[in-house]
Amino acid sequence: MSCATYTSSAQYDSGATNYGLVAIKSFGLQNEAALGARVEYAFNCYTTFMGEYNRSFVIASDQEEEVYNELALGVNLILFNWYPTTITAGIGYMGNDSSFFEEIEDEAFLAFRTGNFNHGAQIKIRALHQISTPVHIFAELNLKSLGRRYDTFLVGFSYDFNAR
Repeated sequence: MSCATYTSSAQYDSGATNYGLVAIKSFGLQNEAALGARVEYAFNCYTTFMGEYNRSFVIASDQEEEVYNELALGVNLILFNWYPTTITAGIGYMGNDSSFFEEIEDEAFLAFRTGNFNHGAQIKIRALHQISTPVHIFAELNLKSLGRRYDTFLVGFSYDFNAR
């Protein structure tokens, strides 16, 4: 009788490319939310590079509120792993076209503006859970140097179309 044990210590398989969708809640405005899409590339079992696009919108408001686009690039590393759940943290660049930033620019840390685009950094903390080989769900907290107005909490899923 033979017995095989399978263990994993990775967020994703090395070389995997995952695509995901996210729902986002902003800490800055009570009635602001966003939807987003991301691409994640697992350089190795412990390092994941990410590219994100998010679009904010206002939920049921009588006031004319700002809608803006956000782009982000970053890297996540594993902090803890309790397979099939992994806790990761990362840093990266983020930028958006929010006009509100001009009003709070003096309160921002490590941020600047070029033309109509705001640039800053972000710190990510993510809990990632593998549902099946190609499907992961996650919850993520993003702290952004542009100010608390842009900090977010999100939930989402990612899928690896090339998983075996």
